[in-house]
Amino acid sequence: MSLRASFRPGSVDAEKRTVEVVWTTGARVLRGFYDRFYEELSLTPKHVRMERLTSGRAPLLNSHGGYSLSGVLGVVESARIEGKQGTAVVRFPKAEDDPEADKIFRKVVDGILTNISVGYRVHRFEKVEGGEDKIPVYRAVDWEPYELSLVGMPADAGAGVRSEASDTLAPCEFVSRSEERAMSETAAVQDPKTPVQATAPAPSEDATRAAVEAATRAERERVTGIRHAVLVAARSMPTAGIGDELADQLVRDGVSLDQARAAVLDRLAAESDKVRTESHVRVEAGEDASDKFRRGAGAWLLQKAALAGMIERAKQECPGHAAFRDLETDPGEFRGMTLVDLARESLERHGVKTRGMAKLDIVGRALTFRSSFNSTSDFAVLMESTMNKTLLASYATTADVWSRLCAVRSASDFRAQNFYRQGAFGSLDSLNEHGEFKNKQIPDAEKTSYAIGTKGNIIGLSRQAIINDDMGAFNDLATRWGRAAKLSIEVDFFALLSQNAGLGPVQGDGQPFFHAANRGNVNGTGSALSVAGLDADRVVLAQQRDPNNQEFLDLRPAILLVPIGLGGEARVLNGMEFDDTDNKFRKPNKVRGLFREVVDTPRLSGTRRYLFVDPAIVPAFVVAFLDGAQFPYLESQEGWRMDGVEWKVRIDYGVAAVEPRGAVTNAGA
Repeated sequence: MSLRASFRPGSVDAEKRTVEVVWTTGARVLRGFYDRFYEELSLTPKHVRMERLTSGRAPLLNSHGGYSLSGVLGVVESARIEGKQGTAVVRFPKAEDDPEADKIFRKVVDGILTNISVGYRVHRFEKVEGGEDKIPVYRAVDWEPYELSLVGMPADAGAGVRSEASDTLAPCEFVSRSEERAMSETAAVQDPKTPVQATAPAPSEDATRAAVEAATRAERERVTGIRHAVLVAARSMPTAGIGDELADQLVRDGVSLDQARAAVLDRLAAESDKVRTESHVRVEAGEDASDKFRRGAGAWLLQKAALAGMIERAKQECPGHAAFRDLETDPGEFRGMTLVDLARESLERHGVKTRGMAKLDIVGRALTFRSSFNSTSDFAVLMESTMNKTLLASYATTADVWSRLCAVRSASDFRAQNFYRQGAFGSLDSLNEHGEFKNKQIPDAEKTSYAIGTKGNIIGLSRQAIINDDMGAFNDLATRWGRAAKLSIEVDFFALLSQNAGLGPVQGDGQPFFHAANRGNVNGTGSALSVAGLDADRVVLAQQRDPNNQEFLDLRPAILLVPIGLGGEARVLNGMEFDDTDNKFRKPNKVRGLFREVVDTPRLSGTRRYLFVDPAIVPAFVVAFLDGAQFPYLESQEGWRMDGVEWKVRIDYGVAAVEPRGAVTNAGA
């Protein structure tokens, strides 16, 4: 069951990404179609089972969409009962970890989404006095909330309650307070979208009367179940024309509830074929057989290619990424199967007989098979999913330098993007003798531009490779492609940095990015890597001024970048306690701990070194991604140029030098 509630005004913490909500007030709600009664939730602490909601693992869902990982928007951090209401604090993931959840969080921040619904289950009802129009009142004195959901419906307790798309019965007990006896041992509360059937009082000794009552209850459950199944189907496919006429016909025909559900599914399948829809329509609750097949078989393919370890490392590197979140690596029943076995399994799960079929035919049919509700075959989706996880895991675990030196930005399109460097106001002016304040001119800003582009390739998997069970070689290609996507940015960054003999790309004034006279970000003495040389570099960086030359920026280095041959010496200089140039007096090392990180790379040659400010403070270089998508994108189609499947991988990004004040270079000696 679920009950609508709302956010507490002004409770959004944008930094912590948390919101406080009121998820119940225990309001009395009219329930049922035939046997109508008022439901009232007791807020006495001993009547509410809070363990699941206070565990720190209860989900925040999108409209009770608990049957798919994409429906999870966040987590319930804490929950409690406060007097006459239940409150909770929910937390959304970081924007970069889940962009889709962040879009919803922004609507919460802007006050567009304000309504919360709580999913709960009642274990015991108690009949109380005080109902209107002779309608009984049942108070839930043993009930359990288990999830919170963002919903679009307004917080209107008078409109009743609603639930997820399920007609599962939750066992509970009805007790009369006045008589203090059980009304039924097996009473059930049904989905709030459908009539809730309160069982009649305990049967008398008259067996005939008991049988009549049982038959009446069964008929009511059949009728309400049929109408609910039709309602869910109508909402899943509004264009199918499914409505009360179908429900009335199924009720009149006297078919069982299971037969009625099958008839509704058949109608949906027929309508889906008519309109040639490409959407995936599913009216069953929970993880279906196709989902289980893809999950288990995918786990086996990852283990088969010895990639489970890399996947686990990727989960640690990117714990919030949708591709790795809750990813399992236990193949279960699919362990030991070949690719042809999996192709055969995917077909037979949909009723396709494969006995007598050649391996080429099995693989070809598995790659192109479409069920009534699927626009892509299970086997093709399995291959694409495994390929995608391998590609993303390889990308996430590939070591690089650029991510430590560059700031990351998002670009909305492929047009030139502007990066502005604001001037400073200087110090505040003194008031004159009349106590008047002077106007302060807003300083002009410097501007530089950058743009993004696309890089990508196509790889294919032939039917022959599938028959040869060559998934290991295929995943090895996917691994190398993930590495190639990450290193594409690395190569472009160092190509930009190495221009003009290591002074960087030419800027608008016709001079390179690092220029002593125009930008003051070059230590012109060209000193060797030493305590004195690094200290001189530090002074050059600190003397940088703002674009209007109003004040010193007093920037401090955070990262030292050197060629691979100087990495060891640089780490010694950054960590040693004493300056070894003065052994007589044991002079302290004045640059000890100056750098948060020393980075060495074979992509630099010679003796030139670079000192970078923390890119989160002043970014010298930026890497911009289209719409902030930092991972490569994969899509597939049935092979046209080859007999099999082709995958296209691409990544949209651009590398640019934007702020000369964020770094200093020294040619070394």
